[in-house]
Amino acid sequence: MGALARATDAQIDAVCEAFTSVSWPLGRDDFTALAERLEWQLKLETASGVQHRSGYPVNLPTVRSLVAAEAIAQVVIAVSDKSDEPGALRSAAHELQSALSAHLGQPAGSQGEDSHWELANGGRIWLKTVPKKVLLVVEGQRFANVERGEERLGIAPCRRRAPVTTLTDPVWSTTAS
Repeated sequence: MGALARATDAQIDAVCEAFTSVSWPLGRDDFTALAERLEWQLKLETASGVQHRSGYPVNLPTVRSLVAAEAIAQVVIAVSDKSDEPGALRSAAHELQSALSAHLGQPAGSQGEDSHWELANGGRIWLKTVPKKVLLVVEGQRFANVERGEERLGIAPCRRRAPVTTLTDPVWSTTAS
């Protein structure tokens, strides 16, 4: 089992800094400026989302963003190589969690092996391990508030909306690519 390539600590820090400093709702123009600061390259834009290439040292450096009510609602960033080796994925996730914790503090909560951090601006950042890779999922305040409400009501995670690893539209793939 070899180590998986993953986003660097500096890249994780830049993402954390960018999304902790935004105001929600994040409009398309502000998101375009944020993506440019992060040096993401625009690949595709539709009414329901935006796709970028991050340039991170992973084999599929995708960034997929969901648009709801003309604002960016969620951003899904591939932060590890694809792998069929669960141990390599766990190791990459552990290293990425350490990088996130160095910038954001300890996780505010978890769901299975996935951890999340609450942002002062009302957003939320998840580190999710899906089949074959690790993702960083940034939720805007609106999405994060819905999730917080479900948690307060005791709605089981399996009864909540589907995790954003099954995405549709040309911007999204139906598998965790």
